[in-house]
Amino acid sequence: MRVKSLLFTVVLVALYHNDLQAKVPIGRVGNFASNQTQTVEVKGIVRSSDTKEPLTGVSVGIQGKAGGATTDVSGRFVVKCQIGDVLTFSMLNYKSVRQKISNSKEDLNIVLESTQSSLDEVVVIGYGSAKKSDLTGSITRVDAKQFQNQPKTQLTEMLNGTVAGFNSNQSTRAAGGGSMEIRGPKSLNASTDPMIVLDGVIFNGSLSDINPADIETLDILKDASSTAVYGARAAAGVIQVTTKKGVIGNPTINLQATVGGASLLRPFKIYDGEGYIQFRSDVMRAFNTTKPGYYYNDPNNLPSGVSLEDWRKASNNPQSDNTLEWLNRLNFFDIESDNYVAGKEVNWLDEVFRTGTRQDYDLSISGGAEKVKYYWSLGYQSNEGIMLGDDFKAIRTRLNTDFTINKWLSAGVNTQFSDRSQLDLLPSTYQMSLMSPYGSMYDQDGKLLWYPNSYAVANPLVNILGGQDQKNKINSLFASIYMNFKLPLDINYKISYQPRYSFEKLYNFYPSTTIIGGSTYKDGYGTRDEKSSFEWMLDHLVNWNKKIGLHQFDVTLLYSAEKLENWNSYLSNSSFTPNQNLGYHGIQYGKDPKVSSDDRKATGDAAMARLNYTLNDKYLFTASVRRDGYSAFGKKNPRAVFPAFAAAWRISNEPFFQVNSINDLKLRASWGRNGNRSIGAYAALAEVSSNRYYNGSTTQIGVYNSTLANYDLKWEQTESFNLGIDLSMFSNRIGFTADVYDMTTVDLLMNRKLPELTGYSTVVTNLGKLSNKGVEFTLNTVNVDKENFRWTSSFVYSANRNKIDELFGDFGETTINGVTGYQELPDYTNEWFPGQALDRVWNYRISGIWQASEAEEAKKYKLQPGDFKVEDLNGDYIYNALIDKQFLGNKAPQHRLGLRNSIDFLKDFNVTFFLRAELGHVAQFAEGVRTSTETYDKRSTFDFPYWTAENSNNEYARLNTNVTVFGGGIKVYKPASYLRLQDLSFSYVVPSAYLDRINVKSFRVFLAARNVFTIDNWPGWDPETTIPMPRTYSAGINFSL
Repeated sequence: MRVKSLLFTVVLVALYHNDLQAKVPIGRVGNFASNQTQTVEVKGIVRSSDTKEPLTGVSVGIQGKAGGATTDVSGRFVVKCQIGDVLTFSMLNYKSVRQKISNSKEDLNIVLESTQSSLDEVVVIGYGSAKKSDLTGSITRVDAKQFQNQPKTQLTEMLNGTVAGFNSNQSTRAAGGGSMEIRGPKSLNASTDPMIVLDGVIFNGSLSDINPADIETLDILKDASSTAVYGARAAAGVIQVTTKKGVIGNPTINLQATVGGASLLRPFKIYDGEGYIQFRSDVMRAFNTTKPGYYYNDPNNLPSGVSLEDWRKASNNPQSDNTLEWLNRLNFFDIESDNYVAGKEVNWLDEVFRTGTRQDYDLSISGGAEKVKYYWSLGYQSNEGIMLGDDFKAIRTRLNTDFTINKWLSAGVNTQFSDRSQLDLLPSTYQMSLMSPYGSMYDQDGKLLWYPNSYAVANPLVNILGGQDQKNKINSLFASIYMNFKLPLDINYKISYQPRYSFEKLYNFYPSTTIIGGSTYKDGYGTRDEKSSFEWMLDHLVNWNKKIGLHQFDVTLLYSAEKLENWNSYLSNSSFTPNQNLGYHGIQYGKDPKVSSDDRKATGDAAMARLNYTLNDKYLFTASVRRDGYSAFGKKNPRAVFPAFAAAWRISNEPFFQVNSINDLKLRASWGRNGNRSIGAYAALAEVSSNRYYNGSTTQIGVYNSTLANYDLKWEQTESFNLGIDLSMFSNRIGFTADVYDMTTVDLLMNRKLPELTGYSTVVTNLGKLSNKGVEFTLNTVNVDKENFRWTSSFVYSANRNKIDELFGDFGETTINGVTGYQELPDYTNEWFPGQALDRVWNYRISGIWQASEAEEAKKYKLQPGDFKVEDLNGDYIYNALIDKQFLGNKAPQHRLGLRNSIDFLKDFNVTFFLRAELGHVAQFAEGVRTSTETYDKRSTFDFPYWTAENSNNEYARLNTNVTVFGGGIKVYKPASYLRLQDLSFSYVVPSAYLDRINVKSFRVFLAARNVFTIDNWPGWDPETTIPMPRTYSAGINFSL
């Protein structure tokens, strides 16, 4: 029966098939067969073979057919095709890949192999971009992706230790940041912070206005040939910031959320109750006090640190309660005695420091079509510092749009707005160091004590806990609007306009519950400080890029104009009666108002021309010249010219150089001159101020000339020479860059002291000469590159030596470092010495501590055992600063190193750690000298060794050590070298096979820590900052839809 049914079915199908063929025209048979092919939707992700990172903007086509797609910011794509089709994946500087589609059930994981070496990446140069292989200057690129697992407050945290020659001291504050420096200091007084260029235009705002999450790449321009196109402000180097842009494709929504905390990296050891008793006992013995009841030379001759029980046994009445008498002997105040009896102690570290919380949320939407591309972001950040009263909040948003209007016209608008608030009520760690563990934060009624020790040492938390109200808010709006015209003959013209507006409010009110509002001033004290500024810059940029045979020409012309205006006003008031409830909101209700204002304006312009020429892709030349004008300089020198020249030779392209293991080899040389205009808008002018005076009967307001004009004031200029080499080897698995440089700054902008008879204290003038010489190199390696394991490393090293070649030009007979002669006189106040480094330490050399066996010799110096033993250079038993002080070292590290390792394993896991070291320098250890003004009748929380007869160390002096014999004062310096595990992060990327089920393009989770541990011999808080340093830790997620 089953056989019959099967035969019947076969016959029926055959008849139906023949009937169908008869009804379809022969010419359409092929088309019908095509329609029977299944249409599917294929998804996947495209990654780079080098970095394993997703690639954005890869073109996905269907071979022989129309249609296709482009990968989004997560490297993902979706394309409709048919089974059997071949997809093509192509992108500039990558080898194309073909993939035949057999089914649509699994995501495609496409890997594109780069056709570039590390020397061929495109970097941003002044007013343009170029392949690294075509660079003649010293430029380092940093991809922001390598920091994607680490929370960042400012871009300085992304560069420190990552770029050779760049230095930024870590900030300990919640707002982050820190001073920046490229290749050493270029000036004595003017700013040495590099200039910031944001998306191709000069940015004068704060780095805090830029959300690190918006940054795509950073290019650091270090030598003069690279920076000379910016002329007037580029002497300290240039940081080019490129933000993220939209790409063609469907909208991509990205969200990153990070939460974490910050705690004290290394607490300073402080006394507990028992240790403090010992300390007070030693204090009294050190001062040889003879006050009744607690003197040390009593009949019992009690040893230091005697306990209460020992005191009772040695007293005249051992059966009585001698506690208060014993505490009086230790010079305890009543509050301390009461707390000791009650068993109460205060841990001042716990009171001043905290574990701060951190939150960071960033949302972005990007996408576009052929005509319009867009990127929008919104970020919110809230950081609590490790100290009470240190808070930072920021809301930042950005919109980047690019429009292609037709073949010859394009335009764009980039805007950024930031709203930042910062609470700056930090307690004083110095005041904290003078607190007693037996002090009290509050009295019996719960009222905050201004003086916890019953002595005139203020409570370090008196302002924040006493009700000080502060508002510190900054709003900033920055825009860049451009139009780009493609003209005949390959000429490109771009006009751009960049306005920036900022408004800063700093309001403070000190109620009567604070020392300032209740003692310094009566019935409250308030201030309102407001600053606003508006500036604009207009750039006209012409570019011609043409290759003619073996010759490549790239010509750039620029004309720029700018205007800056600032308005400042300050109001203070006090005596707010009958009440202080309105605080700074009702500052007009005080009885002693004071008002001041200061408005300033400056203008500038510039013209620049640059030629980049390449011959046969082997010989490269760059020449540029820029002429700047700025209204702040004297009327005799309003303008300056800044030229630069550079050349490079790509040896690897020579026929005679055929080394298979070397992919690229290039030698570079450059020379150039840059300027520094970091002076006040009216620095060259004579300013007029006003003041009150009494004419014998009434008070009048008069005006007077407060500053002296200098019409000869001119630009501070830095001349730089650089030699470099770029090398790529072993299929680009090793990349090496090295540079040596020699920089000289002349006509330093200085405040020169004037004789009193002139009626002026100082005048701004051009004096001195400062030089910097150094070496730096970067080594990037791919150590292991397997399918499930990839390990890359980046090592940077730099060393800079600066020297004051000339100072004020005053010569005379003087002794420096023990050598007497006719030489240029130094500035002892600032410790600036011609022929020495700017950061040179000049102080007495401490060789140890005088011991008991050396008492007679110490006495010749009016010293005693336990005092500092100091070298006496001329052997006259008198310590004279000009004769006996010596050069002891440098405050700036002599060697800076950084090592970053990134390990990808099991395809989806990553571990990254970054080590940073600074070596060969010293720093002042302020706590290393304890004199009578620091300890007697005061307290000390900090616990570190000091000399006693029983603890005769050779490093720390006795309590109440005699420092009056050291003319000019004495400071303690300690080696400050350190090695720090600065960053450690772990991340996991969820495989796309799981994400497709919930329509998520990418999902990454990560853990990160900063300042994990430090190896050093520094006795204080931290060797890098010498103040409390935070350790931060965070966890976050990042996903795209």
